[in-house]
This record gives sequence, C-alpha cells and structure tokens, in this order.
Amino acid sequence: MEEWIRQVMEIPRVRKWAGTPGHEVSVGVIHPSGTSMQVSGSLLPDGGLPNRLYEIGSVTKTLTGLLLAAGEEKGAWSRNDVIADLIPEWAESPFAGQTTLLQLVTHTAGLGPVPGNFKAAVRDRMNPYAHYTESLLTEAVMSETPKAGSRHRYSNYGFGLLGWILARKAGLTYSEALSRWVLEPLGLSSTLPGDSLPTEGRLQPVYNSKGKPVPHWDFQETMAGAGAVRSTLADMLQYIQAHLRPNGHVLEHALRECRDEHYLLFRDKGIGVGYAWFFYREKDGSTTYWHNGGTYGSSSFVSFNPDKQAGMVILSNFGSSVWSQIPLIGARRMNVDKLATLLTEKLYV
Repeated sequence: MEEWIRQVMEIPRVRKWAGTPGHEVSVGVIHPSGTSMQVSGSLLPDGGLPNRLYEIGSVTKTLTGLLLAAGEEKGAWSRNDVIADLIPEWAESPFAGQTTLLQLVTHTAGLGPVPGNFKAAVRDRMNPYAHYTESLLTEAVMSETPKAGSRHRYSNYGFGLLGWILARKAGLTYSEALSRWVLEPLGLSSTLPGDSLPTEGRLQPVYNSKGKPVPHWDFQETMAGAGAVRSTLADMLQYIQAHLRPNGHVLEHALRECRDEHYLLFRDKGIGVGYAWFFYREKDGSTTYWHNGGTYGSSSFVSFNPDKQAGMVILSNFGSSVWSQIPLIGARRMNVDKLATLLTEKLYV
C-alpha cells in the first residue's frame, strides 16, 4: 500500500504541486493491510500522529448530517419534521412550514448556494461568511417560497440553516451540539468549528491556489454547519474508520443512517446522496462514499468504501481553483480532487 501511495505522490505533476513553497498536503489511507499517513510526501514514523489543523470546508456537512442522525436517535427531532416545527417563530413562513430536515440534508429544499441577502453582508470578500447574522438568516428564510418537487441543488445555505436549526432545538451553540453529540462519541478531540478549538500554533497557514497567503475563514452560527470545522489528519482518519466499522459503536445507528440512500441522482449508475455524503457504485458493485471541501485557502477530500474496508483523507492548506469544485473530473490544474482521483484508481480496485 505505501509503495503505490509513494508512486502516486512521485508523479511529476503531483510532486510539483505538493512541493510548492508553503504547501503541506496530508494524505491518509485506510486499507485492510493497515493505515498509512504521509505529510508532503514523507511517510510518518510509526506512532507519529499529525496534529496540524486544517480547514476542512464542506466536509463539515457530513458532520452536520451525523448531528441530524444522532439527534434523531435521541428523539430530539425527526428527518420528516418541517422547519417551523422546530423554530415556532417562523410558523408564518410557507417555506418553513413545508420544508423538511431531510430536504435540507439532501440538498433538495430548492435553496440556492447562499441566501439571497448574503452578498450584502460580505464586508471582506476574502472572509465571506464572517458577518452573516441570525437576523439576516431569519430575513432570508421568511422571504423564501416553497419549491414543490425540488431536485438536488448543492446548497451551503441549506446546510448552514440545518446546523443552526439543530443547535437551536438542542438549546446549544452549533459547536456545543456537534461536540457533545458527535465529536466526543467519535473521540475526535482535535476537531471543532473555527475558534472553538485552541490552536496553539497548530493551525496551518493557508494560501490560495496560486500560493498567495489568504485569511482563514470565520463563520457565524448561521452558516457554521456548512463549512466551519477544522480538524487533523489523524482525527479525520478516525472519523472514516467509524464509518467503515460502525458495529458496536455508540453512534452505530446514526453512522449507518448517514450512508443510507436518501436521494438518488442517477439510479442506473447508483449515484445518490445520504446525509450529506455522496455515493456511487463501483464497477464491481461496491459503494464508495465521498465528500470534498474548499475554502479560499484550504481544500480537502474524504472517501470510504465499506465493502472494501478502505478509505482515504486528503487535507491541503492550498485553496481550490474553480476547477477543483468539479469532483472526480479531470482538471487543468493539479489539486486535491485530482489527487483523490489518482488514489481512488488504486484504492478501490
């Protein structure tokens, strides 16, 4: 396993990209033969645990999905609850009165990528989510209309809204709810949204796709569920391990719920959505689950295949170009998604 990972990392375009000054790309692979972790192409020594914090961007959505599932198991809410059931002050909103949590977690609520009033709240275009307040979220929701028969449309808005609703119903902040109901049961001690986790010099400096330093992203409670979490390679591998081997885990039912089929995008190809996780059918009939993430200064990719008991995590402190937002498709510039494609070809055969 370590040999073919090394071979991929030594491909000239990969080596050039990973070796860019300031770039630290961490790769972790779980395989029936063992687990391998590499940072910037160097194999970590036995017992070495990388503790550098990365922004994981939209991989946060999978944790928000797990929060939904964990709360369902506790009886705090149901996926079929409409928003107004949980937020009574929005009872007069036709959208809140008809839109379910299941629609939010599967990107089928008919919402756009960001709220309609989002642009007006941006004070720093390099840190766009920092000032989107609860009053603005309420204003946006109250102006929405129900979208009957909505198809899948990827939405940061929807997941920010979902995370805020769940935390509000739990009587906690998003960080507190995620920590108590998801992260602590998973044993992820180095994973939390934004400033909730002491960085102590561990937070990676971040750069855009061209290597220019950029600021880390900050999130209000309103959008935290869409992309606020920071984590380490070791924690993300432990997270994937829980999805691969949920039997007997305290979150077993919730973990399984997250990867159940909740919306099919392409039935004949076995492509669909669980609780945030996207999945597709491999040629041998097994199923691979994945999600990627990106901020202006970070990019990430996680995937796992329970049938093969294999998974991988890629974390980078270089941001996404527009091309890296198109998952598993060839791109002009080397990026995390392109590296994920190269590793996937080896890992899930």
